[in-house]
Amino acid sequence: MRRNVGGASSCVALAACLSTLVWGCNGSVAGDGASGSPSGGGGSSGVAGRGVPVVTRAARLTHGQYDRTVAALLGVADRPAASFAPDAQDGYAFDNSIDLRVDGRLAPQYRATAEELAQKVAGDSAFWSRFVTCSPPSAGCSEQLIAELGKRAFRRSLSDTEQARFVALFARGGELVASGDSIRDGTQLVVEALLQSPQFLYRTELSNTVGAEGLIPVGPWEMASRLSYFLWGSMPDAELFSQAQAGKLSTAAEITAASERLLGDPRAQAAILSFHAQAFRFSKFKKVSPDPATYPAAPKDLALKVDEAAQLFVSDVVFASRGGLTELLNAPYAYADSALASIYGKQVAGTGFQKLLFGAGERAGLLMQAGFLASNAYAIRTDPIHRGLFVQRDLLCRTIPDPPPGASMTPLPATNAEIKTTRQQISLLTSSSDCAGCHVLINDPGFAFESFDAIGQFRQTDNAAPVDSSGSVSLDGQSLAFAGAFELVQALAQSAEARTCYVGKWLEYAYGRSKSELDELEQRSLAASAQPTLDVVKRVTNTQGFRFRAPNPAD
Repeated sequence: MRRNVGGASSCVALAACLSTLVWGCNGSVAGDGASGSPSGGGGSSGVAGRGVPVVTRAARLTHGQYDRTVAALLGVADRPAASFAPDAQDGYAFDNSIDLRVDGRLAPQYRATAEELAQKVAGDSAFWSRFVTCSPPSAGCSEQLIAELGKRAFRRSLSDTEQARFVALFARGGELVASGDSIRDGTQLVVEALLQSPQFLYRTELSNTVGAEGLIPVGPWEMASRLSYFLWGSMPDAELFSQAQAGKLSTAAEITAASERLLGDPRAQAAILSFHAQAFRFSKFKKVSPDPATYPAAPKDLALKVDEAAQLFVSDVVFASRGGLTELLNAPYAYADSALASIYGKQVAGTGFQKLLFGAGERAGLLMQAGFLASNAYAIRTDPIHRGLFVQRDLLCRTIPDPPPGASMTPLPATNAEIKTTRQQISLLTSSSDCAGCHVLINDPGFAFESFDAIGQFRQTDNAAPVDSSGSVSLDGQSLAFAGAFELVQALAQSAEARTCYVGKWLEYAYGRSKSELDELEQRSLAASAQPTLDVVKRVTNTQGFRFRAPNPAD
């Protein structure tokens, strides 16, 4: 239900705030005497400290973070964000940008969701027991609920002013909701207000004391949130809150210990998989749809199978085997069920997905699995251009411009040569001076995978002609010749350039922004040697960009 709180019009559009009674309609991020715009001022806007760009102080929760936070906070299984207006990524590679906003579509959805959830939990007899030890209407019981629930919702202790405002709001529940149960009504009002507050919807960082090198150390409460939203995609747990309350999470040792604990929790696996799914474009798997007449052995649900297989592989490499990028690219195994195993020319006993081992020189890593190969192919034939683009853009972080409009409709130039293979077609199609500048970089890494057809099966011929998967690529400043996919992938797995790209993506994912030139020193340090992914992640939490922020002109 929509109502006026305290006689003032509700400011639920979040351009400013919820109500004058709860925090005042002045657009400030209240608490601890600091203020700042909840709409942020995101992205790099200047330099105020060595190695850390200026970014927003208030990062809105992503839709996934909202769902997980609501579930952890209220103990509900609802996933309301599924119906929220989708966010635009604006060129950022991941779904956790710190520059997300609340617009005219999303604000009413936040309000309606807050109202629905508040009504639901207010009527749950077990809700109070999650936050307080007393029973209402015992003296001070509502104050305990507000203090504990508010601390978890705002991811910090409430200020005295905030506590007083929410206590006053609770007291008016019987008047404003008027269900006949003043305790239930007060609870409903407080939950509704908390869920619409900028302090809940945004990860606000209030620390403003400039320290060494012109940087502001991230405070304990803020570090608890940075760690939990990076590694769990959700709010801090009781242990993180306890450490923040005690003023910990300030030293490198404390942060490392906390990150190790969080990475040991099953919730970290989802975040690690989400990173790799986005970094390696698993979203393309859903478009896999091979022509059934050409590939009758391909399972009808191939798109689902390759996605599950890729996630099992990443989980095995990162968590079970404690591997990193090297193993992601050259581990000699994949996951498959009986239908998927046939694509690899293998058989598995029993049902479900199992680890499938490959012989020496047979296949290795993600790039020789059906997911990558089939998602970078057409319904009938292979797609060397997009396979090569993945190597250049996504593994080596090289800038390759998009083709001009209509490029995909370009007809083959006239030729007297016999054109039978896909490689021959692509080579001829991209041979003009307009195309060669980019395709001299793209084509050969893509041709390396021509020994695998459009669903990832090994082949020696294409249209009855021998397959040629040889080529060359510039890697770590040197030209590398390869005979096929296996040699290329082995070289990529050992490449400092690929390692630097991978680490750079982790920095972006952790920071929630595109990498800046100011991050390059940290990136080079992290990429100096091959190391397990979990070690990379722990080191990221101790980078300067994670532990400090630069003063924002809006402070």
